[in-house]
Amino acid sequence: MGRLQLKPSPHFGEKPSWWSTDEWETPDSFIQALEARYGPFDLDPCCREETAKAEYFYTREENGLIQPWHGLVWVNPPYSQPRCWVEKAIHEAQHEPSCRVIMLLPAAIDTTWFHDLVLPNADLEFIRGRIRFLGWQRTPIGSPTAGSILAFFPKGWK
Repeated sequence: MGRLQLKPSPHFGEKPSWWSTDEWETPDSFIQALEARYGPFDLDPCCREETAKAEYFYTREENGLIQPWHGLVWVNPPYSQPRCWVEKAIHEAQHEPSCRVIMLLPAAIDTTWFHDLVLPNADLEFIRGRIRFLGWQRTPIGSPTAGSILAFFPKGWK
């Protein structure tokens, strides 16, 4: 498991070949507002080293889907495949008593995964406006095309 190292991203300049919308970083100001309400995050299981939002984190290579989660967990999953991350959050919140998960999800309230997994297992908070995610140079992405919601697992702890 990685540990947070505060350093600038080495990915300045030309867009890297690995970059996709699934790599968009949550702005620090958004995280700070959540931490003011709930305390600091203990784990970020779905990040790049330079975008981690907690002291402990898992990168793609470490695969947070197969690692244990603990404490207060922040998850900004790849929006192209949120289902597996929601399933993991439900599992960890049900089987690890200390685990509480705050997950940022696309506001895709018409999808099967949302109705089958999120609604029955999480408390929700709708976000007013759209989050200006950060790109590989840590600059805001132009104009987000969709909104996001926060899901809190397990249901009832928020």
